[in-house]
This record gives sequence, structure tokens and C-alpha cells, in this order.
Amino acid sequence: MPKKAVEITLSEAEKRILTELKKGRQTAEHLKKRSEIILLASEGVSNSEISREVEMKRENATKWRKRYAEAREELAKTEEETPRKLRGLIEKVLSDAPRSGAPRKYSDEQIACIIVLACELPENLGLPFSHWSQSLLQQEVIERGIVESISAVQIGRFLKYARFEAAQGTELA
Repeated sequence: MPKKAVEITLSEAEKRILTELKKGRQTAEHLKKRSEIILLASEGVSNSEISREVEMKRENATKWRKRYAEAREELAKTEEETPRKLRGLIEKVLSDAPRSGAPRKYSDEQIACIIVLACELPENLGLPFSHWSQSLLQQEVIERGIVESISAVQIGRFLKYARFEAAQGTELA
């Protein structure tokens, strides 16, 4: 037997805010969809029906319905104590949780070494060319053991970030 969906009861202020978010021209698309999920859930619509109407997986409708229900107490307290903050809290509840992202692949020291090497004229290092290209710099950085592997594109990103222009190989004043 399928589980019964979490019941959602909204105050008039929540309904108004969620409707504004759903219809807002400046509202991010994910907030529009999630607002619609909560509004439909408050009308007793099943997660399966919501998923069809909003065009997303049923698991997503279930997730946002549950997350909103879990925030119910905090939402009610905010509406009572500081109603002007209710919209911000609703947006926070309907936003993605922060993610840590992938760990950094290159240390600050490695990046600094790449930039310092790029500032050197290849001729002064006994190399048979006068200017660095990203691929030549990539090869040299790997040969020197600064990094195990790196793409030429990533080298370019580091140099761009360090405010290098196309004149790679010139000394900084």
C-alpha cells in the first residue's frame, strides 16, 4: 500500500507569497516549479499528479513537499514574529541545499609556480623557443614535477585569472 503524502496547510500569507513566486517574471525557474508543487500539495493533490502537472519526477515532488512540511514550524514562527522575513524564508526552504563541490586539484603553491614559470622567458631557461604557448607551458610544468598532470586549457585559466593577457612570456613590471 503506498504511503500517504505529507499534508501541507498554508496560511493566507504563504499562499500569497507562493503564488507571487509561481507567477513572478523575475523568479528563478526552480522557485516557480517548487512554489507550484507546494500550492498543489496544499490543495490535496497527490505527488503523482503534481509530478505530471509540473513535469518532474514524483520523487522531486515528494522531496519538496516533505522539505516544506519540515519547515512548517519555523515558517509559522517567522510569520508570527517577523512577517517581513517570511518571503525570504520560503525562498530559502525552496532553494537547493549548499554543496561542497569537488576538492581542489591544484594547491595555491602549484598555481603560483605555474604563474612564476610563465613569467620567465623560455630562452633564459635554455629552452629552444622564445615565447610560451599554453601547451609548451603545460609540458614544462609536468616535466618539472610541479603537477602530475594538467591541461593546456587549465594553464590558460590560471594565467587569465592572474591577469595575463596574450603576451605570455613578457616579464611583469
